[in-house]
Amino acid sequence: MTAANGGRELYSEGGAQVIQIERGRSLLLRFLGTCTPALVEWMFHALKGVKNPVLVNARDLAAIDAPFVQRLLDHAARKHPIALVSPPPAMIEILEQLVAIDKVPMFSGEEAILPNGSIPDSLAHEKMALQELESRFKINPLWRRVDQEHTWLCALCGLEVEDVRFRPGSGPGPAALRNMRRHLLGDCMAWRAGRQQPLPASVLDQFLVEVNARKAGQEAEKKKKLSREIETLQTRVNDMQEMERSVDEAKKRQLHLLPVGQPPDEVCDIAVVYRPLQAVSGDFLDFYALVDNRFGISIGDVSGHGVETAIVMGMAKMAFRIRSQAIGSVKDLMTYANQDLFTELRRTAFITGVFAVIDRDTRQMIYVRAGHPKPLLRRAKGGCVELEGNGLPFGVDKGPRFAAGLEERAVDLEPGDFVLFYTDGVIEAGPASAQFGVDRVKLALMAPPGEQSAREVLDHVTAALDAFVGEGVMGDDVTLICLKIQ
Repeated sequence: MTAANGGRELYSEGGAQVIQIERGRSLLLRFLGTCTPALVEWMFHALKGVKNPVLVNARDLAAIDAPFVQRLLDHAARKHPIALVSPPPAMIEILEQLVAIDKVPMFSGEEAILPNGSIPDSLAHEKMALQELESRFKINPLWRRVDQEHTWLCALCGLEVEDVRFRPGSGPGPAALRNMRRHLLGDCMAWRAGRQQPLPASVLDQFLVEVNARKAGQEAEKKKKLSREIETLQTRVNDMQEMERSVDEAKKRQLHLLPVGQPPDEVCDIAVVYRPLQAVSGDFLDFYALVDNRFGISIGDVSGHGVETAIVMGMAKMAFRIRSQAIGSVKDLMTYANQDLFTELRRTAFITGVFAVIDRDTRQMIYVRAGHPKPLLRRAKGGCVELEGNGLPFGVDKGPRFAAGLEERAVDLEPGDFVLFYTDGVIEAGPASAQFGVDRVKLALMAPPGEQSAREVLDHVTAALDAFVGEGVMGDDVTLICLKIQ
């Protein structure tokens, strides 16, 4: 099938697409959409039959994982010429983890490929171009302008280039240099028009002033909004503290913050159980309407109990809601939420949590787990698995260690699948020193027939939990969310 851009469509399934374009003696493969296990399996067979040199452009492919990169490395190991074109940061990170960053040559963009498609000739030309660009950077300080977030400002056109970042005095690394050249070849109208000399220093400085002012204003507005919301919430919780003698009243107030009753959804049948140990709880959950026909789910647990814990719970819930309005990746959302909450958490508590985003069109779920119990996935075809993913709890570290420890995962859901999110009060419940445990949760989740609703399945899980605890008392808040994929 001929694609809209003149290439030939080789693959289109499950939200992923591969377009082949002939570049002289080489084949350029553009990967689009979302990386899936089915795409990786297709690559295993498709690349085996390719004898031409291969140029891989996966810049517009989301959710790239290690198996995808490994398929490319396997092809290179068979002595078949292969090169990466404008590799995205996720691919670079995986190559570094696999200690394979030097095993596959890289190009800054498709424009860097010579008309004859020769990888060696194009690499030689690319090397000279990058050396020239690095020389410009070292010699002329106008090429070293960065804003307050260390984002590079193109010396020729004055545009910010978001994927080129470096600190003053350190300079750009190989990946940043490639991204600089990609900008020049693709987006920089001045370069494409033949301009070689930078803009005057006064013009670039004025651009920087405007950029920094705009970014400072945006960040200040976010902080003001979050501060206003937290102040409002603090006032509400203070009111709750005064009414702590009235257990029923306090419980009603917090329940207003929790969406325990969900409207019907076209893709997910949703059921919730929320059982606070005391009048107010540290457990929280929420649902979010997101752009591009997606919706989000969060569940979390603040350490401790009582009113102080409820204050932190409300702050966490508000931070998630504000950050979800401008969501980039789920990992970014969790990182910014941790920064928002760190000062308060450092003094009082820590939080575990899971944030998941489901695409209604593809039924793919992307999630990040921050020290929280692993969600369970019951497949319609049979079997129940824990959804893996590493991450530190909120409040343990404010910056790099927390962000580096977060692992964003993706899973493709199918009609009839069930997903169960829960807090540790579920698995730690039990009489004396016994605990209900993850294995019993799995058995209870698998027991009901597949045609039952999310509510019926969740009722079966909680009935099994109650039977195990018996006459004993729960030792912690209990919260569960059950999704059935339609």
